[in-house]
Amino acid sequence: MKLRQIPEDFIVEEIASKELKEKGRIAIYNVVKTGLTTPFAAKILARYLNLSSKNVKSAGLKDRHAKTTQYFSAETHRAKAGNFKEKNITSELVGFSSEQLKTGDLVGNKFTITVRDVKKALKNKEIEIPNYFDSQRFGSLKGLNDFIAKDVIKNNYESAVKKFITAVTRHQKSNLRELKKFVQANWGNWRACLQKVENLKLKGTQEEVIINHLLKSDKDFKGAFKLIPKTLREMFFSAYQSYIWNECIKLLVKENSSESFQVKYEAGRLVFARSWKSKLKFDKFEMVAPEMKVDENKMKIINMVLRKEGLKLEDFKVEDYLFKAHEREILVKPKNFSISELEDDEVNRGKQKITVSFELPKGSYATIVLKFVFEE
Repeated sequence: MKLRQIPEDFIVEEIASKELKEKGRIAIYNVVKTGLTTPFAAKILARYLNLSSKNVKSAGLKDRHAKTTQYFSAETHRAKAGNFKEKNITSELVGFSSEQLKTGDLVGNKFTITVRDVKKALKNKEIEIPNYFDSQRFGSLKGLNDFIAKDVIKNNYESAVKKFITAVTRHQKSNLRELKKFVQANWGNWRACLQKVENLKLKGTQEEVIINHLLKSDKDFKGAFKLIPKTLREMFFSAYQSYIWNECIKLLVKENSSESFQVKYEAGRLVFARSWKSKLKFDKFEMVAPEMKVDENKMKIINMVLRKEGLKLEDFKVEDYLFKAHEREILVKPKNFSISELEDDEVNRGKQKITVSFELPKGSYATIVLKFVFEE
């Protein structure tokens, strides 16, 4: 199967959780965007409202490679100025609220996804699948073979910093890739690395800041790690916490399924049940955290995963980062699930396509549904 060949292949519509009012100090806008990031859309709306983009809030981040409908809020006395239409974005004032939107102010999302280069027709069916985190959660793994957070948990800050400033991906600019390869080959020779930064005109980058610190304070890798922006460091830890959760759920699926299959994703392989031999003992499973309190059956599963990782639960007490213990639903059941008939694929000549539509609660991944349905 082929996904996201054009932005309109992946249509996402937010399902709002707030009831809107006819009046209020906060204006709420329904914004339809294609091929744009959420922050960039916020900047455009802010420009029309003559505000800083910091004053425009959204309920969630949406992928750039999609056509998305989402809600934005802004405190403004010029609410109607937020009605506009441009080539890849339109905005409509839909009501008011007494407070700004914040991340998670959603019931869920509705998806309409065109899957191309499909080889066989599929039938509509009621499905319930593991609520895994998918590859989008693990962007910090790109170019690496292990998690940066895992190094920090093991107090190996040098490895964590090395991963961060030497990981090469195909989306990086050529001069940045060249620098990262040079640093990898000349690790510890900070003066030479800094000269390479200057030669490649990469002054002011995160890599330059870290290399400069190590030139002045050799071996202070913990200090160097703290120079990485906080939002990125938090992303490293949330990704690893999500991976541990996925690994726990995989064990549950294997234990309770009579027939299963596996699908690749950014952090390894996910396990899905074609049929269940027994009902799961739990509805929810905790995200790993040092202060978590779970029953012995769950702890047995967690310890199995942590032993494989070479860790213990107490290792997750990390300075400057708090792993928060909270539960996540183990299974998710898409609402209003439907699959179209096979149609000619106008993008891939001689191939066929299918349109899949469904609704998911916030925090669940549409691509996990597709992995299950198409088994790839």
